[in-house]
Amino acid sequence: MAKKYDLKLKGTVGYWNFNQHTVDEVLDDMHDQEVHVLIDSLGGMVKEALSISSAFSAHGNVHVHYRGMNASAATISSMGAKHISIDASALYLVHKCSFTVFEWDALNADELIAKAEEYKKLAADAEKIDITIATMYAKRCKKPIDDLKALMAENKWLSAQEALEWGFVDEVVEGGEQVRLTASVATAMASEGMPVPDMNIEADSFFEKFAALFQKMFNAKGIESLTAQAKPVEQKESEQPDNNQNPTNLMKKTYLMVAAILTAIQSAMPEASEDGKYPLDDAQLGAIEDALKSAQTAQEAKDQEIATIKAQLATAQQEIKDLKEKPAATQDHVVDDNHHAPGNEEKSPVEALCAAFANAREMMK
Repeated sequence: MAKKYDLKLKGTVGYWNFNQHTVDEVLDDMHDQEVHVLIDSLGGMVKEALSISSAFSAHGNVHVHYRGMNASAATISSMGAKHISIDASALYLVHKCSFTVFEWDALNADELIAKAEEYKKLAADAEKIDITIATMYAKRCKKPIDDLKALMAENKWLSAQEALEWGFVDEVVEGGEQVRLTASVATAMASEGMPVPDMNIEADSFFEKFAALFQKMFNAKGIESLTAQAKPVEQKESEQPDNNQNPTNLMKKTYLMVAAILTAIQSAMPEASEDGKYPLDDAQLGAIEDALKSAQTAQEAKDQEIATIKAQLATAQQEIKDLKEKPAATQDHVVDDNHHAPGNEEKSPVEALCAAFANAREMMK
């Protein structure tokens, strides 16, 4: 008989299905009772995880059970629990915290120095957070804090037995669900810089449907090969894998936009029913459809701008060709020409070409 849980925390920590508000409501309703919590999450917001851990500790009688792959903030969330168990087949990951950093711009020397100072501050903040988390782990595991900091820096998945040996959990439970790694989940993990477990990556219908959709919308070449690479392939021991075709490497190098949208959609999806269907209501379906339409419209506008710039480049190149074929102007003509008179400025073919290239460069940012 399946175990009954008073609270199931899944998906991204800090989102609608794994947040402090939901936890507080359940704990308040069961303030004098034993509370059983299921966690199945790859992590999320550290701040939310710290609050949930504190709430578990304040309640005093929370029992947490892990199944599947659990990492990052999901592991922090349980530190205040009275008892922690894990499926024998589950995986567990602790690592150093990270900030989302994305910069695509041209910076001068002053701006580069300012950006470097900004990143130094982020690094200092990250170090403080790492120390806080390592201290929590060390207290739970009853091990030196330096050992926990070293483990976090390794950024590697632990088996259930290893998690028990370290002291993160109190009990390993046999007979749990077998862990499966689908292409959409592996892609999301790789895009976030999370290590992908060394196991077969299975193609899932969710990933295949959206891969087909994006290929149709954006003509994204290579998505078929990514989906094909994601299917389980038996490899002989003597064969050496091609690093350029390894699905993990492929996912890390390309299709980050697809990964981000897949992750966002999956984090907001309800749990699939037993037949594998997702019970979305009209509002959720409408939100997904609107997002995809907006992306398509933006892409079409960008394609049109690129086509216009290409036409400008072709025109400029033709003008340069025509100019080269004409005889050189006499010196008198150059002196007497009012071509550059105020109000009558007209770009030369070379100037037009430079302007077109500048526009093209701006478009590619």
